[in-house]
Amino acid sequence: MTTTSPSPTTSAPTAELITPTGRPRAAVNRFAWALGGITLVGFLIRVLNVLWWRPTTDTPGYHGYRLWGDAFYYHWQANALAHGAWFVDPYRWYLDGTQLPSAGHPPLFTSYLALWSAIGLDGVTAHRLASGMLGTASIVVIGLLARRIAGNPAGLVAAGIAAVYPQMWINDGMVLSETMAIFMTAVALTAAYAFWQRPSTRNAALLGLACGITALSRTELMLLFPLVVIPLALMVRDADWGRRIRLAVVACLMGVVAVGPWVIFNYTRFEETTTMTTGTGSALSAASCNEVFYGSLIGYYANCFQGPWPSAKLDESQRDLVPRHAAIEYTKDHIKRLPLAVAARVGRLWGLFKPGQTTAFDWWIEGRGRAPTWIGLFFYYALLPFAAVGLVALRRRRVPILPLVAIAVVATFAAAITFGVTRYRAPAEVAIVVAAGVGIDAAWRRVRNRHHTMSKRAAPVIE
Repeated sequence: MTTTSPSPTTSAPTAELITPTGRPRAAVNRFAWALGGITLVGFLIRVLNVLWWRPTTDTPGYHGYRLWGDAFYYHWQANALAHGAWFVDPYRWYLDGTQLPSAGHPPLFTSYLALWSAIGLDGVTAHRLASGMLGTASIVVIGLLARRIAGNPAGLVAAGIAAVYPQMWINDGMVLSETMAIFMTAVALTAAYAFWQRPSTRNAALLGLACGITALSRTELMLLFPLVVIPLALMVRDADWGRRIRLAVVACLMGVVAVGPWVIFNYTRFEETTTMTTGTGSALSAASCNEVFYGSLIGYYANCFQGPWPSAKLDESQRDLVPRHAAIEYTKDHIKRLPLAVAARVGRLWGLFKPGQTTAFDWWIEGRGRAPTWIGLFFYYALLPFAAVGLVALRRRRVPILPLVAIAVVATFAAAITFGVTRYRAPAEVAIVVAAGVGIDAAWRRVRNRHHTMSKRAAPVIE
């Protein structure tokens, strides 16, 4: 007796060919290999930036990187943390080993660098490379995020943009928290869309946890809770209001779990009430004087506070009150000018007001590198129309654009209350890159479909 095997054309697909997500395994493998190649390219760009294009130097210059300002803070506070000095003033610790409490910036990026310092990689170049590793991880998360909401091609395009876009990798070579903010923003957006696709209690908890940790990279990202977390929970379909409110509460409670230890820690070590940071006064002060309210520097920052300087015997929270009060009083005295100053700040952030001057300051004052800064500006302009197309495409597919738009709103708010610098746009670059990836894919599909339709119309009819 003979038996015949079922025809390959009629047999059902085997389980091995289908992934749990429902995608063919071959397509997933192709995506994974392509994403790996893109990520490798992005990693090489970041390494070349640190070791070749802008090597670490002790002297200021356009073609090298010099540690100063906020980068000095993160670098040396991380080294202090690795030596057991928990979040102390890095300037005093660097000078004489004095351990004074400091919360000039949120703790997440410092903690990340401290992990590398703890294993002996505590030099400036080592920290720049560690930052590049984090930036490389952002490429992967961004690619997976775009894939989640728009498919494999959009994911690869978004990852490709993230790999080569200067406004992404410039931050990775500067030892600044923008690198961590970009990574965590991508993670938070991924959690937001995972919750939208499956609004379970577990995903609500993960969303709240992700947004809480994200806020520990840049304080203004705490606004993700009123702008993203709560609205998404309250808009869950096919659920009564009781369930929606419970999901919102779960997410917010997990946010408290994430930021709570840092807030409690600050409450116990400063004289003045301190939650996330003691840097509010200095940020407001830098945006509150005639130089940045009037004239050619409007909307930017300057050394506005000229004293009287607070006593060195006061702790950081007490010293921060002095420039904060000075900034508030100055703003009250020039309140009629404030709307124009705010418009200039927001315009600078988005490259709509004095982009040439702001870009020149990016490499001259901020130290972002001359060539990559100018390339990044025009790259940014090129991405904007595709990002708009991507948002429209997502809306047509009934994918919520609220999380992406909310990131732009957060960046706008941060600039509006302080000053407009390009690096404050860093979290929003994630939304721009993802939306542009979707937009480029949508535009290519439209062109391809139109070409296919025209080809069919032009084909001869055989009778």
